[in-house]
Amino acid sequence: MRVACVLITHLRAKAEMRRQVYLQERSADDGEGVESSGGSEQESEGRGDPLHASSLGSCSQVERQGPATLVVEGGGASGARPAVVDYFPGAPGVKAGMTLEQAVSQQADTVVLRADEPYYRQIFGELLRSLQGVSDRVEGAELGTAYVRLDGLEAMYGNEERLLAALLAAAPADLNARIGVAGAKFPAFVAARTRAPGVSHAPEDVRGFLAPYSVDLLPVGAEVKERLHRFGLHAMGDVAAMERHLIVAQFGAEGSRLWALCNGEDGRPVVPLAFGESIVEHSSLPFNSSSLELLFVAVDTLLRRGYARSELDGRYVGAVGLACSARGWPPWAASIAFKQPVGRWERAAALVRDRLELEPPQIPVEEVTLTLSGFSGGSGEQMGLFQDVKERAGRRLMEMEKRLQVRMNGRHVLHRIAEVAPWHPAPEMRALQIPIDPAKRDDIRPLHAPAAVAVREGSGGQPAAVQIGRRWRRVTGIAERWRFDLWWLPQPIRRAYFRVESEEGPVTLFRDEGEGAWYRQNGSC
Repeated sequence: MRVACVLITHLRAKAEMRRQVYLQERSADDGEGVESSGGSEQESEGRGDPLHASSLGSCSQVERQGPATLVVEGGGASGARPAVVDYFPGAPGVKAGMTLEQAVSQQADTVVLRADEPYYRQIFGELLRSLQGVSDRVEGAELGTAYVRLDGLEAMYGNEERLLAALLAAAPADLNARIGVAGAKFPAFVAARTRAPGVSHAPEDVRGFLAPYSVDLLPVGAEVKERLHRFGLHAMGDVAAMERHLIVAQFGAEGSRLWALCNGEDGRPVVPLAFGESIVEHSSLPFNSSSLELLFVAVDTLLRRGYARSELDGRYVGAVGLACSARGWPPWAASIAFKQPVGRWERAAALVRDRLELEPPQIPVEEVTLTLSGFSGGSGEQMGLFQDVKERAGRRLMEMEKRLQVRMNGRHVLHRIAEVAPWHPAPEMRALQIPIDPAKRDDIRPLHAPAAVAVREGSGGQPAAVQIGRRWRRVTGIAERWRFDLWWLPQPIRRAYFRVESEEGPVTLFRDEGEGAWYRQNGSC
């Protein structure tokens, strides 16, 4: 058997770096450390220094001196103290399992983040699905560790090297994946865990390969590892040199298993995940908002796209997954399982809307990802007969859109308008335009987006002239002025508006008081 272990060290910390831009900037020049399963030794990722038992507890290999960012778990109802579950690599003296107070005392410049396990599982799930695109025999172990059965796939990819390259390419670059290859799962894990990012092969002498490494790499509980150290068995070679019955006498059945692992014997099979067919659609909204109507517009648009995909021809959807996020907020996710599979996007939209009205997201929404799953080819729930009238009208509009596209060199012409916040003081946030063609993959756009404009200011900062086209037009009078300050928003909006009379006629301008730039406001104010 040939097995590859795809390992993402510090997945929680890397996931936080992905969505917290300021952390990427702070850590851009830092080396990456790696924590073993026991959390007691560190290594500088990229150098590939082996985690020998003699290096336990040493921080001398750590190159990174920048700020450490800790990901912590809350105490919860049990009253337990917050503990470190992961950290940005290379923090001297910091390791998983210590209390938050201990970690902060070890590293002065510390950013503390609360753990978001659903988000980390989402990132890991995306990785597993990506690996399933390379092999149908993928097993998801603990968070950040996956196993792939290799034998039998070499012919498909030409050779094992190309197969491994495809697995490495399936992992997002920012996760910095490691792949270890061996004849069994445990030596493959050790090869991935102790070598540099990329692909590493365990040698044929597996027992000799494992011998110098710490017993903290063994997949056993912390108590067992502590007992091994008390007995002076710090390296796997120490355990392998013992008589098997002596280890069994002290540790029972678990002792027999860890003795076999230290000797390179691991008969555990790769248990493939069920291949879950799904359709994923994503949309970036033009601004973040807490408007439920805006979320409904995004959901309707994504459902139209998903149901228009050829994979769903004649099939029904059993469940919808929804994930929302906005910069500076924790992600929000919901899963809606239908009592009966649904064959039309309109019916699915009504069911999702009902759920969102009962349990709306508690965060502003800027990015929306929708997943359709649970496909079936049999019967399911459809809309009523009256829906046929609306469907025929929709088909006629689509036929008109196709004809117009031919005349407009492929550009999409017809859009539908959706009011999402008619009360909003900023006109571009009141309504959106969405292409009626589901094949249109462009983001949803504001109906009245402002455009940057050059303005010459007069006394008191008032507009004296405005550039329209290539010519400057004198402002002959100011008919109206007003301002608003939405300081409480994640991205505050502060504007001073002027409705002016010019040589070209009335024009509405505003000065962004945050950046000091002028804009021409399209649409009604």
